[in-house]
Amino acid sequence: MQLRHVLLPLAAACLLAGCGKEDAASRPLPRKEPPTQLVEQESYCGENAYIHCAAICSLGPRISGTPAYEAQLDYLQKHLESAGWTVYRDVFSVRGVRMTNLRAIWGDASAPRPMLLSCHIDTKRNVAPDFISADDGASGAACLLELARVLSGKAETAKQTELIFLDGEESFAPRMSSSDGLYGSTYDVARRKGALPRWQLNLDMVGGRNKIIAIPGLDTSQYMYDQYERARKALRFPETRWTAWPDSYLDDHRPYLEAGVDSLNLIAHFVGSDWWHTTRDNMERICPRSLRETGEMVLQLLRQILPSA
Repeated sequence: MQLRHVLLPLAAACLLAGCGKEDAASRPLPRKEPPTQLVEQESYCGENAYIHCAAICSLGPRISGTPAYEAQLDYLQKHLESAGWTVYRDVFSVRGVRMTNLRAIWGDASAPRPMLLSCHIDTKRNVAPDFISADDGASGAACLLELARVLSGKAETAKQTELIFLDGEESFAPRMSSSDGLYGSTYDVARRKGALPRWQLNLDMVGGRNKIIAIPGLDTSQYMYDQYERARKALRFPETRWTAWPDSYLDDHRPYLEAGVDSLNLIAHFVGSDWWHTTRDNMERICPRSLRETGEMVLQLLRQILPSA
């Protein structure tokens, strides 16, 4: 697996410089009445993902080891099983705190899955009593739930894909470090004992209004970067909002990447933002269209990467 220094796209250069003339893709999206009813349709539905995100956030902060975190697991399991997935809970402990990863498998559990779709579902501790981590946690889970529903109608893709909702991405300390954070992904890599997927798509902060997805250039192989660019062009997503960041991230793709998995981290640009790890990360930030675009990107990548998808 050859990692690359991604050539900095114009959009990413403007991110770094704080420049850029507003275009149609970056203008604020109009606010509509939020959806309240899940719908059944063949295609990915951003409104469904929004409803899941709101339901998860209504539980309050989902800090590892708390009743709210357990209630979130119950919510996820209920909807995954209703879509036909088999759910497993992997329980472990960090610093005396109970943590749980939730995995979902379609069909024969003994068959290897070359693709892993992941997100983290824990809320950062010690931010504020009303910090609900809508984008930094709940949005990824909401997207995976809606993807689970769509993939239930695409058996050839579903049986090649595993879903995992990771605990312990957030650090105990105010800032993440190489020794504090990524507990769920680190545990999962060790649990697999070398029987790892070939590819991983990790979702983090993927539902924000007017988000800019900026994949980490230093953590992305040439192959995955090319797949990302191919998908972006196929979906006609603008480079101003689907770009690359010329650095690496400490995120849940890292333990898999270091173990040899070809990973792509779909993560919103958050460096220097006024919402990350603050109470501004609430449902006002979340947009159904943004969630839909994320789901469409994942499905396009699955079509490109997986055989017979």
